Amino acid sequence: MTNKPQYSTQRFHWQPNKKILLLSLCLFPLLVTLGFWQLDRADEKQRILKQYNANQQAAPANATDLVDGANLQYRSAWLQGQLDSSRRLILDNRVKNGRPGYEILEALSIVGMPQKILVNRGWVPASLDRNRLPEIEPVTGTVQLRGALYQTLGGYRLDDGIGRVSEWPARVGWISAVRAEELFAEEFFSYQLRLDPDSAGALQTGWATVSVQPAKHTGYAVQWFVMALVLLIMTVIANSNLADRVTRH
Repeated sequence: MTNKPQYSTQRFHWQPNKKILLLSLCLFPLLVTLGFWQLDRADEKQRILKQYNANQQAAPANATDLVDGANLQYRSAWLQGQLDSSRRLILDNRVKNGRPGYEILEALSIVGMPQKILVNRGWVPASLDRNRLPEIEPVTGTVQLRGALYQTLGGYRLDDGIGRVSEWPARVGWISAVRAEELFAEEFFSYQLRLDPDSAGALQTGWATVSVQPAKHTGYAVQWFVMALVLLIMTVIANSNLADRVTRH
């Protein structure tokens, strides 16, 4: 017989494993953070969709509605003017239905408006020869364009090293109204116009409002939180006699 105390499997006790605890302390906050990040992304996408639905219900904007500071994101617009096909931007790395291509952008001049509007005419497939740029039919004369106003929301930008354009057409890695001012050396309105499929000058159009729906982000968040919970349970089991107690019962 011995007088040394023995741990009973009938009573819970903690027997820490330093390596497992250290690993869990590193992973648990990361998993929880990823879960809340996905929830934030879901809220962001929900706000975008709400704004889209609200502005889509508004009457189509015209030139008099193009006021700096106005909330025009995703609002339909009918604008009349002339497109400058002599200075064309070719937006690189635009994939559609799994096929690489470009988006074609031109500047629209509207009578009486000091600023120009950047018009995205849509998508065209890319040639296998990178040195061969697409040939696009120009839109001549004064035309009425129909589309939706869009302001660049950030995201990934491919550094193309281009400042002031010296030769047109110019292939660029990213575009915004601010950058258009640099490339064209002219003043541009803060929103661009993405053409509708039935508008004059439209190529292959159609842009997703959000790439991932809010519900999917919420689902991702649940997955991260579940993983954090599983990690917590496994850590308790690995650092205690809980598994022995469960099996004995």
